[in-house]
Amino acid sequence: MTAWPADDLADRLLRALDMAERVVTEFGQSGYADVRSPELSFGPEKVIAEAAMLLYAASGAGERADVNSRVEQVVRLLSPYVRSRRAVAESALQPGRAFKYAVPHVLLSSLGDADDSFDVYFRSRCALAVEFADDLPPSARLERRWVTNHWDRMWRGPRTGDIQSTFVGHPLDVLSESREEAYSITHLMFYLTDFGHQPAPPLPRPASTVLGELEGLLLRYLDREDYDLSGELLMAWPQLRAEWSPTAAFAFRVLARVEDEVGLLPCGNVDTGHMSQLDATERRRYALATSYHTGFVMGFLCAAALRHPPPITILGYEYEDPTSTAFLKHVDADQGHWLAVFLQCAALEKRALAPLLCNFAILQTLRRRDYASLHEVLLRAQSAHLADHPLRTRATEILMALGNAMSLITET
Repeated sequence: MTAWPADDLADRLLRALDMAERVVTEFGQSGYADVRSPELSFGPEKVIAEAAMLLYAASGAGERADVNSRVEQVVRLLSPYVRSRRAVAESALQPGRAFKYAVPHVLLSSLGDADDSFDVYFRSRCALAVEFADDLPPSARLERRWVTNHWDRMWRGPRTGDIQSTFVGHPLDVLSESREEAYSITHLMFYLTDFGHQPAPPLPRPASTVLGELEGLLLRYLDREDYDLSGELLMAWPQLRAEWSPTAAFAFRVLARVEDEVGLLPCGNVDTGHMSQLDATERRRYALATSYHTGFVMGFLCAAALRHPPPITILGYEYEDPTSTAFLKHVDADQGHWLAVFLQCAALEKRALAPLLCNFAILQTLRRRDYASLHEVLLRAQSAHLADHPLRTRATEILMALGNAMSLITET
């Protein structure tokens, strides 16, 4: 099986590293304030931490000397922002946030840019944070464990108790509308695998089961053109060093194609009307502030993919052509960039992607609340002997629950 070209992945990673330099230079001192849309505002600690994570993920990814050189260059640029007066003062005033400020310091230390004085200080503030009572979500607990591993220069991985109650131990609701929950899942994967540097620990459930559920979430966000979450979810395959499923390989192709066409993986939250009213300087800042995160996500994904690349050709069980046609009639012709990519696939690839079309048809009929069409899709999947999938399981459960609800309504 031919893998995606390493040079192409490295070039995409370099693009993200170039953006990291611009973002740190622009926002590393005071962040970004958007008076019109305050939800787009962020402090400097956000871009500093994300840039440090990108540098760490990129380190040692592939054999391109220019990538490693670029990482070292941005590390030097980032260092003063990581160990700034603001970081020290905020850690003193809010020890509960000390780990947030310690993360980029610890990562830069792992990349060879250490500072013993700051190390002692951040350790003391984080030690105090641990003593206070908290109600942390699993991803925050794992983040603390991950930071401690790096401080001790010894990768021990997460404790079993830290992951047992997470999605790797319990089923995901693949139809959940919570973006925060999806983000939490992707961050758990970062800390479970050290951004792909380490193999995942033994999981309470089979990796294939976990990936099947992540695949359901991936398709939902791919269909919505939410490339931020799509990219983060897609990292699970290289991070777990699992065989890329036809759906995952297709999703990577979609993201790469969109990046090539736009020049940057789009974020979807840019207000073009507002941007057109800004002067040149503010327009540039607005564009960078609203788009950099998805650019970083593509960098994270390509860094992981350099260690475990996707196939360039999509292979899988080849279903009969009528199977795909039956599902396509339930898919909106103007929904998402993915459809144009699918239509350009080779004939054998389209046959292997029949389950993907089925899942997109499920998602779209559910969104339209067209339950008659959903029932038709599920019957077609059964007659085509498609392998079980969490999306079909949840869709079937919803139809049964609606049937029971209607019975109750009729009786009353």
